[in-house]
Amino acid sequence: MDLSYENLSTVLSIANGSERNPEQQQAESQLKAWETQKGYHFLLQEIYLKEELPLQLRWLAVICFKNGIEKYWRSSRANAISKEEKTQIKSRLFNLVGEKNNQLAIQNGHSIARIVRFDFPMEWPTLFDDLANSLEENVFRKGDMVATNNLLLILNQVIKTVAVVRVGRARHAMQSKAPIITPVLIRSYLKLFQQWTSVSLDLGLMEVCYLCLKTLRRIITEGFDRPHKNTDVVEFMTISIQHLQMLVVEHEKYSASDMLERYVKCYSKLYVGLISSNPTSFVLFPCSVDIITTFMSLLEHKAELIYNSTEENSFWETLALKGFMILKKIIAFIYKRGAVVLKERNEREEVNAAIQKLTNEVFTTQVVQHLCDLIIEWYLRLKPSDLESWLLEPEEWCNEEISTSWEYQIRPCAENFFQDLITFFKDSLSGFVLNKISNGLANNNNSVDEILSKDAILCTFQLSASSIADTVDFDQLLKDIFIPEGLKNELAENRIVKRRVCLIISEWVSVKCSRESRVEIFRLLVDFLNPDNKINDAVVKLTAIQTLKRVIDDWDFNKYDFHSFLNDFVKLCIQFLGSVEYTESKLYIFNILATMLQRCNPLVDHATLIDILSVIPDYWNSVSSDNESILKNSLLRVLKNLVVSLNDKSTETYRISIPLITTCCTGDTDTFALLSEDGYELWHSVLQYCPTNVDPTSQEELVNLLPLVPHGLLNATEILPTIMSIIRSYALISPDILCGDIGMGIFRALSGYLANMREDAYTVFISLMDILLLQISNNEQFVNNLIGSGLFNAMALFVLDENHDVVSGNKIFLLFSRIAMGSSELFFQMVDHFAIDKKKLFDTWIDNLDRNGNPRNKKLNLIGLLSLCARAIPSKDNVLPLKFAQITKKILLFLEEVNETTEGNCTAYEQDLIYEDIDDYCYSDQDITPHGEKKRYQALIESKDPVFKTNLKSLLAQVLSELRNTLNDTDFRQLISMNDEYSIEKLQTMI
Repeated sequence: MDLSYENLSTVLSIANGSERNPEQQQAESQLKAWETQKGYHFLLQEIYLKEELPLQLRWLAVICFKNGIEKYWRSSRANAISKEEKTQIKSRLFNLVGEKNNQLAIQNGHSIARIVRFDFPMEWPTLFDDLANSLEENVFRKGDMVATNNLLLILNQVIKTVAVVRVGRARHAMQSKAPIITPVLIRSYLKLFQQWTSVSLDLGLMEVCYLCLKTLRRIITEGFDRPHKNTDVVEFMTISIQHLQMLVVEHEKYSASDMLERYVKCYSKLYVGLISSNPTSFVLFPCSVDIITTFMSLLEHKAELIYNSTEENSFWETLALKGFMILKKIIAFIYKRGAVVLKERNEREEVNAAIQKLTNEVFTTQVVQHLCDLIIEWYLRLKPSDLESWLLEPEEWCNEEISTSWEYQIRPCAENFFQDLITFFKDSLSGFVLNKISNGLANNNNSVDEILSKDAILCTFQLSASSIADTVDFDQLLKDIFIPEGLKNELAENRIVKRRVCLIISEWVSVKCSRESRVEIFRLLVDFLNPDNKINDAVVKLTAIQTLKRVIDDWDFNKYDFHSFLNDFVKLCIQFLGSVEYTESKLYIFNILATMLQRCNPLVDHATLIDILSVIPDYWNSVSSDNESILKNSLLRVLKNLVVSLNDKSTETYRISIPLITTCCTGDTDTFALLSEDGYELWHSVLQYCPTNVDPTSQEELVNLLPLVPHGLLNATEILPTIMSIIRSYALISPDILCGDIGMGIFRALSGYLANMREDAYTVFISLMDILLLQISNNEQFVNNLIGSGLFNAMALFVLDENHDVVSGNKIFLLFSRIAMGSSELFFQMVDHFAIDKKKLFDTWIDNLDRNGNPRNKKLNLIGLLSLCARAIPSKDNVLPLKFAQITKKILLFLEEVNETTEGNCTAYEQDLIYEDIDDYCYSDQDITPHGEKKRYQALIESKDPVFKTNLKSLLAQVLSELRNTLNDTDFRQLISMNDEYSIEKLQTMI
C-alpha cells in the first residue's frame, strides 16, 4: 500500500479498533513499514492537527508521531527523517496551540520537547524567543486562555527536557535565554493570579495560572546559576511567599477546590528545589528569612491540627513535610559550612555571608530549642490515628512503621529532622535534650497521655544516640530505667513503652553498649516475645525481632554470650511465625532465623536445626502468588544456613533442598527469574558441605542436578562466580562427569567469557581448572573437551593479550604448568593445533616468572617449564633449547630463596592456595569443623599436587641426567655452555 494521507488515515482507523483481529494486526504492520518512509511523520502531524477528525484517530496519530520523533529525528539514526521533512514539521509545531483537548495538547508538548532535545540550540536558536513572543501575545493582547495553557504546557515540557541534559550546549543555552522568558512568565502569572483571586473563583483561570507557576518553578531552579542576582527573580520570590501566606490564611475560603493546595505545594517545591540546587542563592534572597519563618510558623500553628488529623497525607501534613525538608536542607548547609561547588572566586564570600545570615537571624539557640520543644510535644508523639491502627491492625501498622520512608510521613520526617538538629547543634542542644529526658522519665505511666509523653521523650533519647553517647552511661540507664520500664505490665498501653525500649536498644547497641548489657538485652527480648504475656502483641514482638537482628548483626556480638538464649529465641520465633498473617512479618522472622544460624554456627544444637528445617516445606507450599515469592527467597536463605550449620549432617536436608534446587534452577520456568539466585547459593552450599563419606544414593542425587548448570552459565551471568563455584564443587566430588557433553558445553561457555571475565569469576575459574587438571589432565575426553571447546586457545590468547595484567596471566601459566606436568607432549600438540606463537608464549611465560611472588605457584611454573624442556630439547624444538639457560638460572635462584625438604615440601608452599576463597563465610572460627569441600581439596593437593612431593633440585638433576643420556656429548656440552658462569658451576654438581 502506498503512503498517502487517505491511506494513512484509513490504516490508523483500523489500527485503532477496539477488538484485536487479523485486520488490525495487518494495519499495525503497515504502520511499522511506513515508519521509515519519507513524509510519514509529516502526514501523521497533518492528521492530528485537523480538529474535524475523530479524537481517537488524532490521538493515535500524535502518539505515533511522538514515538517516531524519538526514533528517527536524530540525523545520525538509520532511516532518519530528512532535513526537508523536519523543516515542514517544525513550521507547524505551534499550530495546535488552540487545541481544547488537554491530553492531546500534552502529547503535542511532549513531541515538541523531543524535537527540542535534538535541535536546540544549533538548529533552533530562537526557540525561547518564539515562545516568549507567543506567550506575550496570547496573554496580554489576545487574552486567549486556551492558547496560553497549551503554550505553557509546551514550555514546561521543554524546560524539563533541557534541564536534564548534562552534555552539550543545550542547558547553557537555555540559561542564556532564561532572562528573556522569565519576565514574561512572571507578568503572566501576576495578571492571572490577580484575576482569579479578586474577580471570581474561575477554576479554568486557576489552572492556567497554576501551570504558569509550575513553569516558573522549573525555569528559576534550572535556568539560573545565581538566581539571587536577577532582579525579576528576586521580585517574584518576594511575591511568592506573600501569595503563599495569603492562600494559607484564606485556605478555608477556597476549600471548595484542591487547586489552592496545589498552588501552596508548588511554592514549597520551588523553595525546596532552589535550596537543593543552590542553597547560597536561596539564603541570599531578601525574602529567604521570611520563607523560613513562614514554614516554622506553619509547623507550630498547625501542629495540633496535624496531630489530630485522621486523614493520611492531608494538605497540612504535606505542607509540614515540605517545611521540615526546607529546614533540614538549610541547617545542613550551615553545618557543612557551605561545602558546595564554587564556580567563581567571590562565591566563597557569598557562602560565608549566607551562613552568617542564617546563624544570626534564624537559627539562634532560642529558636533551635523551641523547635525541639515543638517536635517533642506534637510531632514525635504517636497520633490518635496511630493508636487506632495499632489496636485494629497491629501487624499491618508495625510493618508500615518499619518500611515507611521518612520523606512521606510526618512523624518519621520529624524524627529524621530531630536527628539533624541534635547532630548539627550538638553544643547548644545536648544539655537541653538531656534535661528534657531527665524530667520526662520521672513521669509515671498512669494514663495514656503520660505514656505517650514518655514515649516521645524516650524517642529523643533514641534519636540522640550518636550525639550524647559521650555524656551518658547507657549501661546504667538500661539497667535502672529502660529494662524496668520495658517490664511494666500494669496497663495495656505499656506496650508503647516496650516498643520504644526496643527501638532505643536498636539505635544504641552499635554506639555504646557493654557485653554485660547485651546479655540483659537478650533476657529482656525473650520476655518481649513471651506469648503468655498478652501485652506483648504483634507490634512488640515484631519490633523485638527487628531489635534482636540489629544486636546479632552488630560487630561486637558474642555468640557464646548468646548461646544460652539461642534455643529459646528459635522456639519463640517459630511459635510466633504461626500467628502472623502478613508476608512482611514472616520475612522478618525468617530473616532473624537465618541470621541466628549464620552468626551462631556451630552452637545451634541438632534438634533445633531440625525444628527449623521442619517448618520450611509448609511455608514454601503456602506461598500462593508471585507477590509472595520473596518469602521463598527468604526460605532458601534459611535453608542454606541450615546446610552450613549441619555441615557433615547436611544430607538430612536433601529431601527438601534438592527438590527446591531443581524447582528454582530449572531454566525457562516462571520461578527461575525470581528464585534462581538464591537457589544457586543453596546449591553451592549443599555441594560444599556434602560430607566426604556421602552415601552413593545422595551423591547420585547431587550428580543428577548437573544438567541444570549450562542454562544458568549462559543466562545468569550476573552471578557467574556462584555458578562456576558449583562446577568447581562438582570437580571435587565427581570430576569425571565433566568429561562428557555437559563438560564440553561448560568449557565452550567459559572460553567465550574468559577474555572479559570479572575478577571474582576469574579467581573461581582458575581454581576450577586447577582442580580438574590435578585430577583428570590425562583423561582423553577431558582433553578433547579442552581442545574442542576452544578453552585452551582462549587461555593462550588471554596470556598473550597485553591488556591483561601480569598477575592474571601468571594464573593461566599455572594451568599450563599443570598440563605440561601431566603430559608435555600433549601441551605441544595443543599449542601446534591452535598455531599459537611459541616464541611469544614462552617469552611471556619466562618473563612473568620474575613477577610471580607466590613461591608455591612459582615452583609449579618452574616444574612445568622444566618438563617442557625435557620433551622439547631432544626433539630439536627451535624455541625452548634457547630458553633452557634462562629457566635453569631461575630454578637455581629460586632454590636459594626456599628451603625444601628432601621430599620437596616447604612451609612457604602451604599458604596462598589456588582455591583462595575456600575459607570464606565462617572459617575464622576455630570451633567450626571444615566442610566436606575443604577436606576434599586438602586431600587432593596432599595426594596429587607435585609441589609438595617433588624436590625441585632433584628434578633438575634428573632432567639433566636424561638430557645427557639422550643428547650426544657435543649437543649436551653446547646446551650447558649457554648458561652463565654461576649456573654452570651449580649445574656441574648435579651432572
